[in-house]
Amino acid sequence: MIKKIALILAAFVVVLIGAIATLIATVNPNQFKPLLVEQVAEQTGYEVVIGGDIEWQFWPSLGFSIADVAIKNRPEFDEPDLMRLSRAQLSVDVLPLMSQTLQVGEIVLQDPHIFIQTLVNGESNLTPARQGPVQAAPEQQSSSTPTNSTSDGQSSAWTVSLQGLRVTNASVVIKDNQVDTQTALRDVNIEVGNLKTDVWTPFSMSLRGEQNEATFEAQGQGELKLAADPILSELRELALTVSAQQGDSVLNEANITLDRFALGQAAALGFNVNAQMSEVKIETSGKAQVTVSEMQDKVTAQGLDMLTQLSGEALPGESLTQELAADIVFDAKQQTLDITEMTSRLNTDQVVIDGKMAIKLADIPQIRFALNTNRIDLNTLLPANKAAPRQSANESQSESNDEPSSSAQTASLSQEEPDLSVLKTLDIAGSLAMKGLTVGNITLGQTRATVAIDRGKVDVSELTTQAYEGKVVVQGMLDATQTPARYQLSKQARDIAILPLLEDAAQVDLLEGKGNVDINLQGQGLSPYALRQAIQGSAAIFFEDGAINGINLAQMLREAKATLRGETANKATNDVRKTDFSALTASFTLGNGMARTNDLLLEAPALRVRSEGQTDLLKETLDFDVFTSVVETSKGQGGKDIDELRDVTIPVTVAGTWQAPSYQLDIKQLLSSNKVLEEKARKEAQRGIKKLLGDKADDDKVKEATNKLLNLFQ
Repeated sequence: MIKKIALILAAFVVVLIGAIATLIATVNPNQFKPLLVEQVAEQTGYEVVIGGDIEWQFWPSLGFSIADVAIKNRPEFDEPDLMRLSRAQLSVDVLPLMSQTLQVGEIVLQDPHIFIQTLVNGESNLTPARQGPVQAAPEQQSSSTPTNSTSDGQSSAWTVSLQGLRVTNASVVIKDNQVDTQTALRDVNIEVGNLKTDVWTPFSMSLRGEQNEATFEAQGQGELKLAADPILSELRELALTVSAQQGDSVLNEANITLDRFALGQAAALGFNVNAQMSEVKIETSGKAQVTVSEMQDKVTAQGLDMLTQLSGEALPGESLTQELAADIVFDAKQQTLDITEMTSRLNTDQVVIDGKMAIKLADIPQIRFALNTNRIDLNTLLPANKAAPRQSANESQSESNDEPSSSAQTASLSQEEPDLSVLKTLDIAGSLAMKGLTVGNITLGQTRATVAIDRGKVDVSELTTQAYEGKVVVQGMLDATQTPARYQLSKQARDIAILPLLEDAAQVDLLEGKGNVDINLQGQGLSPYALRQAIQGSAAIFFEDGAINGINLAQMLREAKATLRGETANKATNDVRKTDFSALTASFTLGNGMARTNDLLLEAPALRVRSEGQTDLLKETLDFDVFTSVVETSKGQGGKDIDELRDVTIPVTVAGTWQAPSYQLDIKQLLSSNKVLEEKARKEAQRGIKKLLGDKADDDKVKEATNKLLNLFQ
């Protein structure tokens, strides 16, 4: 029996081989090429050219190979072919078909090339010149006639597998003339092992490419396990390496690893980057647990831990280090990115930022934040800059001859407005709390700010800081949607120590004491010139228990007293040029490039000083008249030496520049504004002239000359 069966099978094989041999000998597959070309053109509208031969393969698998195939482009496109390849091969194992198994052999594609182009008018070569015929929908079979069912009424289950895919030397070019961009992938090689459900199979790929001026390369490998539902397929041992270059920015190498990936399961992600941007070298490495939800609508990165190191001569200290830890959740449906449990450390503990951020993706991303920082010294993060030496008020007058002219100062102010267009691309709002901040020589204490930037409009609803033993509260807005930009600012400073602030901010020691400042300003234009010329508003000051350095009003009074007596005042070399005061108040109005006051009042132990005048904000010049009066007491600064000048007003002119103010006793004004002093001076002058000229003093011409001289006191 067995022998008969063997003979029957042998006969079947001989017949099959004979049939195949007859088919190969009598049927030439190349005779079908015109039919294939015609059918493709009729169904798709594309012209197909088959330049090579079509070859059969019958054992151990049924298949074919085809060579030199091209799908042609229309003449208006830059390349003649939409797609071409030098060889394609496909086979199906015959015997497994008998057990309802479709086992496809290795698919081989050699030198495939795809060219996709969009013309300026929006036309694409992916749209054929004419559409193929519309196929009528097939009639549904009667439900009473089951198809593809087994005898028990259940559908037949086919098993499909692919023994492999091999793509060699592929290339893709995507060109968009509407935006003038071109992306090209070249030397694309893909190799995939046996693709069968629930079986791990290796894969690898490599490519190089360019996009406009940028070039890049990539290679990767891993293992893939297909599932009956492709979306449930898994990856493991994934490794990807990328390098790129654009101009002087170079991505030397970026490595990404993933231990295993499946929907709903956490995967260990690792990465490291080595790059060079201009003269700065960048090295980054990190890890996280990444999860993609089963609904594919959320991506979570838990425990992100990243270290970035920057090095280069352009950096302060030639290096910077940043450590970042955070949890990140991306919601694909809501298009939101939430960053929580965030801690960033710059140079270990120089700058520590913690808090949270939320980003909603849109045409202009919406960013919200709540951040806290430690005490930050920005000087350690900025390039070294030699600070100007501090100039004391007692030194300023001696350098007045070297000051630049006011016209030169005005000419040096730029009228170029800053480019604020970037503000129109921002939608940011949040709060920032700082334990302290040092910028240059200025040191601030605890600071809190609430800021919003909405498409070009900046709103600082709160900025509060502890500074120089006091407190400063600032509110303001900036509208960059207008040209030039418009701004408003209000500021209240309370109990500020004036001297250390002036020394730190401007390297001068003009004032001492504690004070309050109220400022309300507005204007249009942010160039250095516009900030002074177009600013408008008011300012008020109240200082107490301080001193004005650089001027000794008591000494000036002694000089005035000596002048009235015709004497020369003794100038002690150790006299301090300083005037103490118990209170100093003033209000200023600003406009048209000037700051004016008419109510400056200084109350000193033995003096009362009032002042009026203006300062030119563009030329930085001073023009003030200061009037000093002696009060009742003989105590305090000046003492009994100035008691004789009680109720006498002493005028002083303040001129010069901000950097080098000058002070001058106005003798003529002193005499003309004090009738008793004027009369006494006239009598002393007449007595002196008569003593000097004798009998000639009664001569008419001498009297006329004398009267002209005495009129100088009026």
